[in-house]
Amino acid sequence: MANTIIIPTLFEKEVIRNRDIKNVFFKHTNSDYTGTLRSSGDTVTVQTLPTLSFASGTAGAAITATNFVITSENLVIDQVEQLLVRITDEEKTQSNLALTMKVAERFAEAEARLFDEAVRDQILVTQIADIPTANKLDIGLPITLTPALAYTSILNLSEALDNQNVEETGRIAFVSPNFANNLMQSGFLDASDKGLDTRFKGFMGMVNGVKIVKTNALTPSKEVIMLQNGAVNMVVQLNNLDVRKGTDGFYENLMAEVIFGLKIFGENAKAIAIQYIA
Repeated sequence: MANTIIIPTLFEKEVIRNRDIKNVFFKHTNSDYTGTLRSSGDTVTVQTLPTLSFASGTAGAAITATNFVITSENLVIDQVEQLLVRITDEEKTQSNLALTMKVAERFAEAEARLFDEAVRDQILVTQIADIPTANKLDIGLPITLTPALAYTSILNLSEALDNQNVEETGRIAFVSPNFANNLMQSGFLDASDKGLDTRFKGFMGMVNGVKIVKTNALTPSKEVIMLQNGAVNMVVQLNNLDVRKGTDGFYENLMAEVIFGLKIFGENAKAIAIQYIA
């Protein structure tokens, strides 16, 4: 017998449960500011302390003063995304599917894709200029991918973060399925802590202390992105899900609205490196 009941609370639980296993980029963002923004408007301001360096001098001579300039940066909630699916009573009655779960699965997939693409675009488009030039490998002449170069790219990206004094722990490399394919042909399995037990989605293993994660969010653009966990800040202020009975017919509207914002704060940009691939 067809499932003809869609309960709002059940629908919401199914969406949340399904979404949790589908995010790749999003679950490695810093969401610490979420609670603050939910209760205090649409902007959070953080202060960044300057980097200080010693300079050579002469004993007993006057020391040149360094200004201690604190910079302020804002994360603004400015993105609104919406989705509405209408299901008629006829569809519910005739369907042999558990519609609550099936619709929730598609909502979850759409939202996971939305969040991952938002994080990707924040890095590759919106704030690409903030990432140090030395961290953008082969940007002028992208490499032609081979198994050997795939493995070398992971090492080179890690070296770029080393040169920026980025802590070694918590590094993640996000790669496309094509890159992952080349990486596994390059002797990756011998160097991976997962060996033959690699997965086809998500976490593949670790190379040189770097967690390797596969995502089709990078299929179109092909870049490899390595970052330290939490380098991108993302706040989801509202994540509304609702089911409402139609007022002018026999149907139900399944609706979702997400309001969020992203920001890579100045110092965190040093913790992101990109390998460009032709």
